[in-house]
Amino acid sequence: MAPQLTGAPGSAAAAGGAAAVKPQFHHYHHHRLPPRHHHPAPASLLSKLAFWSVCSLSLLLAFLLLSPSSSPAPRAAPESPRRSLHASPSPAASWGGAAWEKKVRASARVRRPRGHSVLVTGAAGFVGCHAAAALRRRGDGVLGLDNFNNYYDTALKRGRAALLARSGVYVVDGDIADAELLAKLFDVVPFTHVLHLAAQAGVRHALVDPMSYVRANVAGLVALLEAARAANPQPAIVWASSSSVYGLNSHVPFSEHDRTDRPASLYAATKKAGEEIAHVYNHIYGLSLTALRFFTVYGPWGRPDMAYFFFTRDILAGRPITVYESAGGGSHQTTISRDFTYIDDIVKGCVAALDTAGRSTGSGGKKRGPAPFRTYNLGNTSPVPVTQLVDLLEKLLKVKAVRKVVKMPRNGDVPYTHANVSLAQRELGYRPSTDLQTGLKKFVRWYLEYYHPDLAQKQKQHAGSNGKGSRGRNGSSSSAR
Repeated sequence: MAPQLTGAPGSAAAAGGAAAVKPQFHHYHHHRLPPRHHHPAPASLLSKLAFWSVCSLSLLLAFLLLSPSSSPAPRAAPESPRRSLHASPSPAASWGGAAWEKKVRASARVRRPRGHSVLVTGAAGFVGCHAAAALRRRGDGVLGLDNFNNYYDTALKRGRAALLARSGVYVVDGDIADAELLAKLFDVVPFTHVLHLAAQAGVRHALVDPMSYVRANVAGLVALLEAARAANPQPAIVWASSSSVYGLNSHVPFSEHDRTDRPASLYAATKKAGEEIAHVYNHIYGLSLTALRFFTVYGPWGRPDMAYFFFTRDILAGRPITVYESAGGGSHQTTISRDFTYIDDIVKGCVAALDTAGRSTGSGGKKRGPAPFRTYNLGNTSPVPVTQLVDLLEKLLKVKAVRKVVKMPRNGDVPYTHANVSLAQRELGYRPSTDLQTGLKKFVRWYLEYYHPDLAQKQKQHAGSNGKGSRGRNGSSSSAR
């Protein structure tokens, strides 16, 4: 996940720069050589022809090297403070060199018998940070990759990376779509596994910046698969798909065998496209690929764009929160419900998927035999209405929420998610064990200690003495994806 992000304000300038040098190119391109005669050319004419040919090639080469790029890197639209996940080219590479390679190798070094050497993309993200730490604790070699983009607070991402650094995990600052960087990483370290979690997350942001989803979730995945299929040895890849791929599916609980051809959001469509692309690389190149469909992950060090996170923030600030009601009826609850899954349970599923992933069968980019291709749901199997989520937060924060209940708009969200995890239980030994109340208690403890240490201390000393309602201002809304 690492988390994301249209317009290109620099396009006009770049186009202007290209136009400025274009006449010079066309002037030389249409340069008229002296008329040719049918009799043998004198030596002086041949010398002139050779001279002008060399000049022509030199000018053309200079034009190609010095002219501005015809397709500048996308930048954030003026109305949005968020930038693109697509990394802009920098004057000097932020990676490479002997010292950098030494850090990469040290981080990826395996410290237990028959351990893995794992590249974790999106390592400064929510799930990536927890998964990388868990792998490191048991002695696996772990190298992180993240571009630290500002889809949400970069300080939170840097904080996660600092935690990993203290345990010996180095997070490379780079973009998942940087093919040159990926090739270098696979050249320096013979990774046995990849845990690919870098992505543009969130459903509603696609309405603002749709291309960021294509760049991160489609182009970024292809760049990684290209690097992996060319690597020797080829790693086994476990990657994050999403429960969003079930889209408008009405059969619950959601099973891996249910249809996924009716996405309700662009985010879901890019994740579904990723599953199809993964199948191609498995079929043609023999890459071992496992897709994990996560269901509403929550917990400490979580994402600020998730409902439980900003509900907590706004309740403490006295701002109203907006809770969506389903516009439909039928057998589903009228309030939005989610299969909230605690981060520790998700991490156990990720680690189990890595441990059970069969080997890739390709070599030198050529398939030598069939390779594993798997898809699993990772959820909690117990959907909870968002209204109950708010009830629990009020109890834990000791503050009454100012609620505003409205009909759910058509913004890509779905009213209900419920995971069938029987396949993951059978093949991965996956058994989620954290209920929402227990998980939220751990999240709220972390949130207060991280953002409000004084309040956390006060709650410890005077339990229940500081819960006060406050006047509301402009609030937040979410269906708690």
